[in-house]
Amino acid sequence: MKIKIRKLETYTITNSTGDFMFEMDEFRNCTPAFIGNTPIEFMDYLTNDIENIENFLSINDDIICNTTKKYLYLLDVDPIYKTIEDSRTNYEDVWFEMDPVKTESVKKVKKTTSKKAL
Repeated sequence: MKIKIRKLETYTITNSTGDFMFEMDEFRNCTPAFIGNTPIEFMDYLTNDIENIENFLSINDDIICNTTKKYLYLLDVDPIYKTIEDSRTNYEDVWFEMDPVKTESVKKVKKTTSKKAL
């Protein structure tokens, strides 16, 4: 029986944008409006209530200050990332996978011939 074996490696690269400061109250008159009070509720608002940051910025152009618009844009629309961890230089997860190779079995057919009496 034959088997196929392959080696797999996985690395982790973590990228991050810079830190952006937001005033939660600035979003209370936006569409959709932020109605929460805690940072967790604000994060939920940004990630679930606002479906598209570009549309949100367009709709709320006259409500949000220019600095906040810039921060939202750099956070989601055109982020600039810095690599903060790259495991390729430190370690990797390595494992092997194996699959049996299915071979078609060849049936041997016994050929029988009958002789006719002549």
